[in-house]
Amino acid sequence: MSFAPANQLATVPADVRGSVVLVVDDEPAWRTILETELHMLSYRPLLAIDGMEGISEAVEHDPDVAIIDLALPGLDGWRLLSELRMRGISIPTIFFSVYPMGRSETEHPEVVACVSKLRGTAGLYALLPIAIRTKKHRKRRPGSAPPASHPGP
Repeated sequence: MSFAPANQLATVPADVRGSVVLVVDDEPAWRTILETELHMLSYRPLLAIDGMEGISEAVEHDPDVAIIDLALPGLDGWRLLSELRMRGISIPTIFFSVYPMGRSETEHPEVVACVSKLRGTAGLYALLPIAIRTKKHRKRRPGSAPPASHPGP
């Protein structure tokens, strides 16, 4: 299992540092690992132990991305996404789970990817900038200029 190396901080793009990352996982060890590493990588983690708490955090803080375990007590990861969507909340989501997913399941509009916990966190963190930029792109109004960090051709 590979976890994020300490020097990965240098590879976190400046435009996503400080982004709010909602972590919904019922396993205390995983919440602690993710919280610690996300802080080290200059993200601002929000932690929730189940789907209902995840909804509360999402409503209150409007996170830039969510890392959600599929197997949660009460509302599982899919039902959590459905509940958020019914409330008009769209968060780019990375499922972080020991359970495998088929390709069609990752084609959900909010699901950026599914990463296996068995592979550690390095791959998960590599996806965060992509997911965060997805939300920033969605928030831009039609006709607005692209961010300065993405110059045109």
